Amino acid sequence: MGILTNAMMRLRDQIVSSRHSRLAFRGELVRRTAERRSQVSALCTAFARDRAGAHRAWFGPTLSERQTAERQQQRRLAEEARAKAQAEKQRRLAEETKAKAQAGEQRRLAEAAKPKARPEEQAPATPKAEPQRQEPAKPVPEPVARPPVAPLPQAQRPPFKESKKH
Repeated sequence: MGILTNAMMRLRDQIVSSRHSRLAFRGELVRRTAERRSQVSALCTAFARDRAGAHRAWFGPTLSERQTAERQQQRRLAEEARAKAQAEKQRRLAEETKAKAQAGEQRRLAEAAKPKARPEEQAPATPKAEPQRQEPAKPVPEPVARPPVAPLPQAQRPPFKESKKH
C-alpha cells in the first residue's frame, strides 16, 4: 500500500495545485476584463467626442447647444444692464450729494455775508403752525355671530336582510 498511498497523495497535491492555479487564473482574467472594459469605454468616449466635433464642424451646433448659448448671452446682457443701472444710480447719488453740499456751502456763505441785525430791529416772530391732531380710533363692530345650525337627521337604514327569519 505504500506505493498506492504515495500515488494518491501526489494526485491530491496536483489537484489542489491545479485548483489554486485555476483560481489565480480566473482572478487575473477578471482583472484584465475590467481593464479592457475601461479602455474600451475610454476609446468609445473619444470616438463619440470626435464624431460630435465632426458633426458640429459640418452642420453647426445642435439645437440644445444653440439654446444654451442664447441663455448664456441673455444672462450676460441682463447682468451688464444691472451693472449699468447700478453705476448710473451711484453716479446720480454722488451728484445729488455734491449738489446738496454746494447748496449748504452757498447758504452758509450767504448767512455769513449778511449783516447781523440788532435785537431791537428784528421782525416779530411768526406764529408756529398748530400741530396736527390725530382723530380717535373708530370703534370696530364685532363680527356677527352665525345662527346655530341644526344637525342633520340620521339616515334611515333598512334592516339587515339576513336578520329576517323566514
